[in-house]
Amino acid sequence: MPKHHVVLVPGFFGFGNLGEVTYFHGVREALQRSLLAHAVDAHVVEVPTLPTASIRHRAARVVDTLARVAQGTSGPIHVVGHSTGGLDARLAVAPTASVPATAKFEAYDRLRTLVTVSTPHFGTPLAEHFGSAAGFHLLRLLALLTQTAITRAHLPLGLALRIGGLITRLDDRLGFQDTVADAFFRDIIADFSPKRREELVSFIEGISNDTSLIFQLTPAGCDLLNASTADPKTLRYGSVVTRAEPPRLSNLLAFKHNPYAHSMHALYALLYRFAKAGPRDQFPAPVPQQRLKLELAFGAYPELSWSDGIVPTLSQIWGEVIHATSADHLDVVGHYGVLRPGEATSDWLPSRSGFDEPAFDALWNDVAAFIAREAQSPSVQYPHNVGTERTQVELQSLRERVQGKRAPK
Repeated sequence: MPKHHVVLVPGFFGFGNLGEVTYFHGVREALQRSLLAHAVDAHVVEVPTLPTASIRHRAARVVDTLARVAQGTSGPIHVVGHSTGGLDARLAVAPTASVPATAKFEAYDRLRTLVTVSTPHFGTPLAEHFGSAAGFHLLRLLALLTQTAITRAHLPLGLALRIGGLITRLDDRLGFQDTVADAFFRDIIADFSPKRREELVSFIEGISNDTSLIFQLTPAGCDLLNASTADPKTLRYGSVVTRAEPPRLSNLLAFKHNPYAHSMHALYALLYRFAKAGPRDQFPAPVPQQRLKLELAFGAYPELSWSDGIVPTLSQIWGEVIHATSADHLDVVGHYGVLRPGEATSDWLPSRSGFDEPAFDALWNDVAAFIAREAQSPSVQYPHNVGTERTQVELQSLRERVQGKRAPK
């Protein structure tokens, strides 16, 4: 079997490496391990993306990476995008798309699968809040907190307490005093090494210079993207769908005397509140495979109020649902708080979703199985609405499992 190539596309606030930390924390290793178990030898690469630039410019980075992968190699190519990275990938693989790429990619016949993970295919209401005057400052603070928490594994006590104070005063202060974000920024990077400080400053400047992505992630913006992007019919689409637990007072009690967790859970509660989906007619009716898979995973079809803290659950469905799990938006890319030997990570969104290492491995094993299934028996056509005979056996199996769950005990 020829060597396969998997391209990972980061999402919102995406970065390649920040110090020793990667955006896809442990994903490359999990995918390669699972693919080998499915008899697929694969090379995994990551796209060096732009944190909040427009989808068109981010898609250009994907095209450049695809062109580099295709040059001088053979074998099928698979694309996996997390969050907004899924939208970047969808635009990048559309042969008719016009993006400002520096290289030309023509090997569309080598593209086999496109997997989106927690991707806002139909937008997220959070984008409408971030697009406001106050929202820009909140966006900058979120970027600082994300990268600082991820790279340090936790925040200093004094800083965590200040975060809590800031969150409780968002309505009064954020967006109306420019010095809040600036002073906070200076405090966070004060004790960073010169190299780390330079990386973080560059990251924040990237956000300050171009926030076009924010407006494109509104439901209206994604509706336009969906209407103007024709999906290649030879490409098989799959999606990973996530739902996080809503914030509760009991969660704060469970954190006991951890001010970092308290303050970040308050921020998670704010994000969760704004991420609630709009009208149900905003989303297409699910096909049987999608509905059954989600009912089996969650016990019911997603409600409008469900989200992973950033993206509505209903907005994440595109193509075959290959995995559905209880997780917040960053859990699925390895930032769920488990420290591995010699590695630094954190649970930046302490949602108490219950996501852990076995859940992480199960998710990426299902992604690998999806890729391997296509590698071993390629589809001729596979439109994103999942209506192929290939799923009929799985549909019957899912029906039986869902009915078994509903049977009285």
